[in-house]
Amino acid sequence: MNLVESVFEIAESFMANCKDVVIDNWQTQLLAARMKEEGPTKFPPKESNDIYKTCLLELIGNSINYCYWYGRHDIRPNGASSTTMFEVLDLSFEQYRESGFPSIFTFAMCIEEFIAALSYYRFPMLEERANHLRELIKVGESFVKDIIENHTDEDFERHLKFLVCAFPGYGSDMFLKRASLFFLQLYRNFGWFKNAIHKLPVPADYQVPKMLAHYGCISYSQELQEKISKSSLIQKHSREECEIRAATILACKRICDLTEWNISDVDGWLWLKKRNIPFHLCITTDY
Repeated sequence: MNLVESVFEIAESFMANCKDVVIDNWQTQLLAARMKEEGPTKFPPKESNDIYKTCLLELIGNSINYCYWYGRHDIRPNGASSTTMFEVLDLSFEQYRESGFPSIFTFAMCIEEFIAALSYYRFPMLEERANHLRELIKVGESFVKDIIENHTDEDFERHLKFLVCAFPGYGSDMFLKRASLFFLQLYRNFGWFKNAIHKLPVPADYQVPKMLAHYGCISYSQELQEKISKSSLIQKHSREECEIRAATILACKRICDLTEWNISDVDGWLWLKKRNIPFHLCITTDY
């Protein structure tokens, strides 16, 4: 089984008999033309001279990069966000040193410090986050070292397989949002896997489908749109949720084809255009 191809196959299966989400091919072409005219909007790479630690913190942060809202799309307890989470992560690992270098702060100790800090800041879904972080303790460091030593396109499939097999928190999402985002972040920060990332699906989360709907590339049934507008919960793994994410993946793949951009550029353009408008609410560790 090819992991990446399986994501697109699942997406195609949902959209072959869709009920609540439709892709508008004409609007998708119009948006692609606008994107080509404006050019890519890129995430700035993280400034650091320590490639190992930057890569390690990316793995850690990505493992719990999900569900910061609470009750409504615009309620973020104590300022919970990916930005805040990474700031807390940096502080928790401030004294960490790569294994083999003198330090009393081991990887496991810093993970526990990070969990305690997340608890103090009252991040939503604390138990799930703690479990996913502790999955990394055994082989997280060695996995990162392997990537740093072997980050060619030929190594990509092996690293992806290890990520989803060694860390169930990454592998449990059928659409591989955080797994895809992890490798996109390595590309954005270091330029690694330049050709391999063309195969990846867009990290299908809350923000990208919201912006695709805003530009008319995907549209929702009246019932689903009302749920989104009224901040009504949509069940995890429900047909509605899966159709939203499936349509997002296929629409973004189409935009890649039309613009001849890679998925990092398409994701970046849409994500960085995000506005304070309601997105679908689904309590999940997938995104």
